[in-house]
Amino acid sequence: MTDANRKLQAACSARSEFLLPLLFIALSGVCIWQARDMSQLGAVFPTTIALVTLVAAVMRIGQLALRGVRSNVGRGRGSTPRRVLLVLAMAAWALAMPWAGFLLAGLASFVTLMLIAQHEPWTPRRLMGHLITGGVLVGCFYGLFALLLNVPLPVGRWWMG
Repeated sequence: MTDANRKLQAACSARSEFLLPLLFIALSGVCIWQARDMSQLGAVFPTTIALVTLVAAVMRIGQLALRGVRSNVGRGRGSTPRRVLLVLAMAAWALAMPWAGFLLAGLASFVTLMLIAQHEPWTPRRLMGHLITGGVLVGCFYGLFALLLNVPLPVGRWWMG
């Protein structure tokens, strides 16, 4: 493998590839700093997430430094309608959650985002794989937050009689 093949492809410029991990390191530091004013039990979740984010960002910077980065001069412009639809879908998810609840809104938003993001033709196998993955992911996040971390998630006004 040549040295050029080992380099990671940047999303834009090689320099900009280092900015996001640095931003996450700074945000993690702010979160850890703010968590010191919380109760001991209340600080567990934000501190844990901040530490995991901090470690991941440091690992990414290490990976970029070790392997090197090459600029992506020929990158495509992307699709503005898809970007707008992404923002609209996320806003609809946030607005629907109090009414439909976390599980139903999460599943609906996953399917919507999956439809927006899909570039290749649908096959029955790909569709089933995505739907199963979405159901498992939404269920795992619900279990993590609601059951394990005791974070109150919206049940939904439609289900509360």
